[in-house]
Amino acid sequence: MVVYDLRTMQACEIKEKTVLCLGTFDGCHIGHRSVFGSAYHLAKQKKAKSVIYTFDFIPKTSPDGKRALSIMTKEEKIKAFQKSGIDYLALDSFERVKNMSGEGFVNEVLIKELSAVGATCGYNFCFGKNREANAENLKEFFEKAGGSVEICPKVMLGEQALSSTLIREMLSCGRVEELLECMGPYSVYAEVLRGKGLGSRELLPTINQKIPEEKVKLKNGVYITECEIGEDVYPSITNVGVRPTTDKNGEVNMETYILDYSKILYNSHVKVNFYKYLREERVFSSLAELKEQIASDARQSREYFK
Repeated sequence: MVVYDLRTMQACEIKEKTVLCLGTFDGCHIGHRSVFGSAYHLAKQKKAKSVIYTFDFIPKTSPDGKRALSIMTKEEKIKAFQKSGIDYLALDSFERVKNMSGEGFVNEVLIKELSAVGATCGYNFCFGKNREANAENLKEFFEKAGGSVEICPKVMLGEQALSSTLIREMLSCGRVEELLECMGPYSVYAEVLRGKGLGSRELLPTINQKIPEEKVKLKNGVYITECEIGEDVYPSITNVGVRPTTDKNGEVNMETYILDYSKILYNSHVKVNFYKYLREERVFSSLAELKEQIASDARQSREYFK
């Protein structure tokens, strides 16, 4: 996949005909993948290149003016996009286009800059200043220019429409197991930090990481996880929270015990995939009791991946 950064490149027009996938695609769930698949096939029909067009961050903000937390970092999204089969990724700045009308955005950015002859999007796609235009408007604007648009229908998760907003709500409730079929495991890719060394001295050796600030916060508690270290994958258990038995500062931390692994990982990056919420954090009466509980959690993780 070739990545075009529309924020910084002086001459970024793609000269070949293109079909665009439009959306924020946070989480790259099966609804998003249907948009990618539609673009891939439409591009084949039109003898064009397929392009994911998206922004470098989620443009939504909360009522207090803070930027919305994401399911994936930009780097994680790019890695997911590279597995989609789409030819190009065009990253743009929301600030550059946020005041454009819907029709102006289609004509000046999508058609003129990106040579689009078609596009695909979700049923709830909105664009233009103050989200003035929707998926049907997109179809109308493209048809005026001789192009075409395919609108992908909603995908259901149980009785609810699958969306990135729903996934964020589920993560905040610890419902990671329900996401496996529609998104795959939620993951955190982060640097391994030095801790107090308490685990290696008195408990079981663990790695400490921080969940990136821009990512949605998981419900505190203990999870069955899996760690990707280089090309190898190991079962593990991860505590997300404040470690009330050993810490008193209240700072949220991510601590993982990796089964069958003992090498030092400081300053390296490890990807942790979340599969199942096991239990809430609780205060233990002694380190011995905590160690016994960690061993029990580890047995459940080993059994889960059999």
